[in-house]
Amino acid sequence: MICLAVFGGYTGQQILTPVLPPLARELGFSEVQFGIVMSASAAVVALVSPWWGRRSDTHGRRSLLILALFGAAAGLLAFALAAHAGLLGLTGALLTFALMLLTRGVLFGGSLAALPVAAQAYVADGTPDERQRVQGLARIGAAIGLALVLGPGLGGLLADFGLVTALYLAPVLAVLPAFAVWALLPGDRRPAPPDGRRAPRLSPFDGRVRPLLLAGGGIYLSVSMLQSSIGFLLQDRLGLGARETAELSGYVLLAGGLPMLLVQGLVIPYLGWRPVRLLRTGVPVTAVAFAVMASADSLPVFFAACVLSGLGHSLAIPGYNSGLSLRVGPDEQGGAAGLIASVNGCTLVLGPLAATALYQAGAALPFVCGAAVLAALAAFLLLSPGLRDRDGAAHAVAVPPRDAPAHEAGSP
Repeated sequence: MICLAVFGGYTGQQILTPVLPPLARELGFSEVQFGIVMSASAAVVALVSPWWGRRSDTHGRRSLLILALFGAAAGLLAFALAAHAGLLGLTGALLTFALMLLTRGVLFGGSLAALPVAAQAYVADGTPDERQRVQGLARIGAAIGLALVLGPGLGGLLADFGLVTALYLAPVLAVLPAFAVWALLPGDRRPAPPDGRRAPRLSPFDGRVRPLLLAGGGIYLSVSMLQSSIGFLLQDRLGLGARETAELSGYVLLAGGLPMLLVQGLVIPYLGWRPVRLLRTGVPVTAVAFAVMASADSLPVFFAACVLSGLGHSLAIPGYNSGLSLRVGPDEQGGAAGLIASVNGCTLVLGPLAATALYQAGAALPFVCGAAVLAALAAFLLLSPGLRDRDGAAHAVAVPPRDAPAHEAGSP
């Protein structure tokens, strides 16, 4: 049921991915304006995710999941109405731009921020050991991977019926799982704290989590740069129109989502790798994919690069999520999930802005810079003292808080 909730929320988001770049051009937005619209919701996610994390620790995961899905659906519906009004000429360009920022940024972004926070914390509550935690969070990743497969592909197919069709289907996909969660999901797996008790505030500068937050930031920066610029690159290098761009973008992103679905759903539970081994394998693979994408000039090469990128991300992202979750205590799981979502949101602010600005300077630059960031991250994962144990192997060992007694240290 948790996976269904995550799948519905993210499919509602991802169905718009191939539609938004050509929609922006139909509305007369520049690449930078498009980047601002894309970044607005991520900025709100970055701001409110830690707050949602603490609320989930004190008020429960299930209620937060329901609230997140209903709020995201409302935001997507309002966004569809604003964009449609702009296409029909009912609102001017400036007002359309402002309404899209408000609906996608504040309403949708603020609501969606609670979804991964509550889902990851719910899974962490029921998975006490490392292997179970990696597998449980990988299944959430597989649900997101399925959304990455079906969402852009469905959005590309719906482009044949007009750009607004996907806009109105997105809120339906987000709201349906809310009713299923309300009716079928069992209550929280850990007792709520007494009334008035505050959940501990987990700092991003805490030595237990800081190295992995830096790693996750680099990973999600590459994801957002890819999603923000692939449509423009396809359109310009292959000479496509708006509808063709939306359709082919959907297929290319679908090709990248398939490895995420298969690897996170089937391969990772079988491998049993520790979190940072997943990171150290996935990040270099993604760097190679970005280097290939920078020089792609034919559709087969675009497909191959996206498949390779999906493979790398499908290994790195579960390593990041589970590694950080394993480093904190049971009463900090919501806070950890909030930090993950907040850092991801920050990268989704910077990624579209950086990618679109770089794209205006040169079509290959977003991917060249992305490959450089990932290469630097691969070196960091090998050399960071915070990811090494006494045997010299890098993995996510739970590090006790600075003031904890020495006997509490150890592997989770």
